[in-house]
Amino acid sequence: MTLPVILDEDIDALSVLAADLDFTDAERRAVLLESGTCDVNAAPGSGKTTVLAVKLLLLARKWPYERRGICVLSHTNVAREEIQRRLAATTEGSRLLAYPHFIGTIHAFVNQFLGLPFLRSEGIEVDVIDDNVFANRAIRMAMNEPTLRFLAAKKESVKPMVGGLVFKGPNLGLVSEGGALPKPDTKSYPLLRDIKLELTEKGIFRHADMFAFAECLLGKSPILRERLSKRFPMVFIDEMQDTSWAQEELLDRLFDKSVTIQRLGDRNQRILGSDAGAEKLTFPRAPALSIGTSKRFGPAIAGVVSGVRVDGPAVVGEGEDAHSPLLLTYATARVGEVLMAFGQKVLDRFDDEQLTSGSVKALCARKQGDAKKEEPGRTLIDYWPHYEAEAKSSGSRAERFWALLASSRATADTAATLAARAGDARRAVLLVLRAAGSQHVSNVRDGPQLLRQLHEAGQDTTPIRLLCRDLVLNNGLALTKASRLAVPGLFFESLKSLLPAELTLDKFAKLPVFEEPDDVPEVEVNQRVCQVSHGGRQVNVQIGTVASMKGETHLATMVLESFGWPARRFDLKEAMPVVAGLAVRDPKMTENQLALFRNLYVGMSRPTSFLCVAVNENRVSDECKNALLAQGWVVEHLA
Repeated sequence: MTLPVILDEDIDALSVLAADLDFTDAERRAVLLESGTCDVNAAPGSGKTTVLAVKLLLLARKWPYERRGICVLSHTNVAREEIQRRLAATTEGSRLLAYPHFIGTIHAFVNQFLGLPFLRSEGIEVDVIDDNVFANRAIRMAMNEPTLRFLAAKKESVKPMVGGLVFKGPNLGLVSEGGALPKPDTKSYPLLRDIKLELTEKGIFRHADMFAFAECLLGKSPILRERLSKRFPMVFIDEMQDTSWAQEELLDRLFDKSVTIQRLGDRNQRILGSDAGAEKLTFPRAPALSIGTSKRFGPAIAGVVSGVRVDGPAVVGEGEDAHSPLLLTYATARVGEVLMAFGQKVLDRFDDEQLTSGSVKALCARKQGDAKKEEPGRTLIDYWPHYEAEAKSSGSRAERFWALLASSRATADTAATLAARAGDARRAVLLVLRAAGSQHVSNVRDGPQLLRQLHEAGQDTTPIRLLCRDLVLNNGLALTKASRLAVPGLFFESLKSLLPAELTLDKFAKLPVFEEPDDVPEVEVNQRVCQVSHGGRQVNVQIGTVASMKGETHLATMVLESFGWPARRFDLKEAMPVVAGLAVRDPKMTENQLALFRNLYVGMSRPTSFLCVAVNENRVSDECKNALLAQGWVVEHLA
C-alpha cells in the first residue's frame, strides 16, 4: 500500500493551518518531511510533540483509507493531550481522533487491543487496573497471614514486594516490581501466589500485568501481528526513551516490517522505563534525525540542563534569559520552609499578569523513602509532610464511595477540578451499581468507560449524566449525616432502570457501599499545593515528583534535592560540582547513578523563566557556590 508523503508545499501551508508555529528551521522541517522508518532525538522544549501533532495534521489531510489508520503511542497523557488538542482544532485533524486511528498511551493500546481481549477470552472480569489499588489490597491481605506479617515486621522490603506482585511473560510467571520474591520452596511463596491469584479472580491488576497478558495472547494467536500491521500501516511512538526493553520487545512483535515506524524522544530523559535490559534498548537508532535547540528557555537554563545530561550534544537554548538560576541552600532545621521561600522568590520576580502565563511548581525525584540516617532533604515528604497523607490514601480512595463524593480535589485549574470531580462521580456511580449487583456493569472496567459502554448496550444514559452533574456541582453530599441519608434515594431514582427488579429502595439504602464512613473531612486538604503569601500577594506552588511532571512546561520550577534509591546518593550533591564546572561526571557511573542525573535533567528543563535548586547547606561546598556565582547564578541561604 502507498502511504501519503508530506511535501515542501504542505509545510508552507502551515502558515494558515498553524499560524502560531514556525517550521522554517532545517531540523524541524526534516522531521516533517521524513516519510520512512526513523528515530528523532529531540532536546527538552524543542517542541517535539508539537512537531508530531503538526505532522499528523498534514497526514490527516491526505489520508485515503477508511479502515486503516495511524497509530500514535506515548508514555504521558501530557503528550497525548497536546496532540489531540492540536488535531481537534481543524476538521481534517479531528478525523484522526476516531476509528480507524488510535491516539493514546502505550498502556491504553495494550489494554484495548491485547490485555482486555485476553482476559475476556479467559472469562475474567476486570474491576480496576491501578498499581496503588492493587498494592493496598495485596498488602492488606498479606498482613492477615501470620507468616507474611512476621516477615514484614522484620524487613521493610516485604510490603513493597507484596504490593508489586505482577505476572511476567507469556507463561504468566510470578515476579514483583517491588523487590525479589522468596524462592518457590519457601513457606511464604505459596501465600504470595495465592494473593495474586485471588486478586486476579477479583479483577484487580497492576498495569504491568496487561503486558504479560498481551504476550500470552500473541503466543496463542500469532496472526494478531499481521492484523495489527494491516490496521495500522503507520505508527508514531512519542517519548520513546521511556519504553522499557520488555515494552520495546512487545512493540517489535506487534508490527511487522511493512509498517512505517517513527520513534521520537530524548535519551537523556529516560526515567520511567524499567532498568532491566536497559543495555539492549535501541533508541535512538542511527542514522537518527535531531532537534537540538530548545524554544522553552534561554542559554542560562540550557547551560544547567546540559551540565546534567548523560550523553549527546549540549542543549542550545533559543529563548530569553528572564532570571538567573538560583541556588537556595538551607539549614537542616529549615527544610520545611523551603517551599515557602521559593514562593516568595517567585513573587519577587514576577508580577500578577506574568504569573497567569504559566504554572509554578516544585518537584523532587523521590516521593518517600526510608533513608532515616541521612539528614533531611531526602524525599518530597521532608519538604512537604502533607504529601504523605495523599501517598498513603491515594490507592484506596477510588474504592471509598463517600471519599469520592466528599472531595473537591481542588487545583489551580478550574477546568481540571471539574474534570476530576466528574471522574469521581462516574466512579461513585459504578461502585453503587456493582454493589447492587447490576448486570449492566459486569464488563465495565472503570468510571471513564461507564457511560460509553451503557450507551453502546442501548441503555438510556441521560439519568446517569444528570446524576453525575448534580454530584459534580454539589460536593457537600457527604459532609453531614443528614445529607448522607438522602444520597441512597438520589441514586436509586437515577439508577432504577439498571438495578435488579427485586431491589427495593429500603434494601438499596442498606447496601454496604452506603455504610456510614469512619471519617469524612469537611474539606479534603489539597496536599499537592503550597499557598504562599508575600507582600500582600499570593502564589500557589504545585508539588509533585519529577515523573509526575514529565512533559510539562512551567513558568518557574524548584528542583528539590533527594536521596536516590538504589544509588544511595544525594542527586544534587553529585551533580552541582559538575554543573559548576568543578568536576566531570565519572564515565564509569553505574546505571543507578546515571538515573540521578536523568531525573535532574528532566526537572531542570521544565521552566521557561526561573529555575531554583534547593540543597542542604551541608551538601554543597563554598567552592561550588563561588563557581556558580561566577557563572551568573544567584546564591542565597535559608538560615
